[in-house]
Amino acid sequence: MSEAKRVIRQILLIYLTTTGIFLAIFFSIWYAKFYEELINNNSLSLRQTHRNIAINIQNARFIPLEESTSNIAKSSNIKFALFDDNKIFFNNLDMNLSKAKNAKTSYGKGMYDNFIFYIAPLNSHEFSLVQGIKESPRKNELQILVQGENAKRDIIFIWTKVLGGALISFIILAIIAYILVKIALKPLEDKINTLNRFIKDSTHEINTPLSVILMSIEQLEKQNLEESAKFKRIKLAAKTLTQVFSDLIFYNFPSTLTSEKEEVNLEILVKERLEFFDLFFKQKKLEIRTKLESEIYIFINKSHLSKLIDNLLSNAVKYNKKGGFIEVILSKNSLSIGDSGCGIDKKNLKNIFEYYTRFNQDQGGFGIGLSLVKKVCKDNNIKIHCESVKDEGTIFTLNFEPLKRLKNE
Repeated sequence: MSEAKRVIRQILLIYLTTTGIFLAIFFSIWYAKFYEELINNNSLSLRQTHRNIAINIQNARFIPLEESTSNIAKSSNIKFALFDDNKIFFNNLDMNLSKAKNAKTSYGKGMYDNFIFYIAPLNSHEFSLVQGIKESPRKNELQILVQGENAKRDIIFIWTKVLGGALISFIILAIIAYILVKIALKPLEDKINTLNRFIKDSTHEINTPLSVILMSIEQLEKQNLEESAKFKRIKLAAKTLTQVFSDLIFYNFPSTLTSEKEEVNLEILVKERLEFFDLFFKQKKLEIRTKLESEIYIFINKSHLSKLIDNLLSNAVKYNKKGGFIEVILSKNSLSIGDSGCGIDKKNLKNIFEYYTRFNQDQGGFGIGLSLVKKVCKDNNIKIHCESVKDEGTIFTLNFEPLKRLKNE
């Protein structure tokens, strides 16, 4: 079920990212269109104002330009500037003239610092611009820049309109995409739910006969029949089945297991797990080398730690050669389990903790053992490191923070 949700999230993320990029492009173009329309609409009145200023200046041609332009500004309350390439004759603009000239667009229209403006020559060349003939002003030709009203509110309105439209469109498309993905993945979710129910029911069904087998083995041991070769094979098979069953429960239904933590004596636990695997060691004639320090404690869920050690020991047996050895070393803040087995290629080391990963097809298994080991380590802040040489062996090292205990305890 969680896998299906993860797939849904990944598909939605890819879809929404792509959709977001296209919407950003579309609404950027839409914003540019509104922006241009705002300038065009406001520049129409500025053109007429420009023409009136030009006529007034021409009518007062016998008066110095500085004086006539100042009189026009006072009488009309218009913001404008009169200049050529070398000199500014008049300027009462609320914006920087040189930067405004650089912000000019085609046909003399533009916007700078939220102010729309219109710029054109003083002479009759201005009338050709009104007719849409795009020309460049002659050198040292007098030009007039007329400033319009502050368009900040209009720009904010455009931004609000564009962003609102983009967000609404994105939300609608996201909802539609989620519904479509849910519909498309519904059969997959049903299959996963069916499979989970099957696994859960199967594991419960396996548990009953497995318990009977283990109880029968205990009864036979009391009758001193454990020396029988057939009995040893039955006991070995039962323990293997117990291990597989335990892994399946741990992997598929972790919520059914206790999560309480306690102080665990690592020396005692390691010895218990070695004793559990004793029959496996004997079957493969493996030499067990141990160096275990005492009084080393760790605060952890005991069953989880047992599962971790069991999987490492199981792999050490499974991938070992007959007559080889397993070395278990417990020190103050580390536990290492090494073997003389087939080893792992260096290129595969980085993938050994992934689910269903197996690099040796000669041995059975589901490929979930080391993934469980990694999960337990991650949940309990234990660092795990693997060293391996092909055809020589593998060493797994666990580094942990030991529990500090008082000496009188």
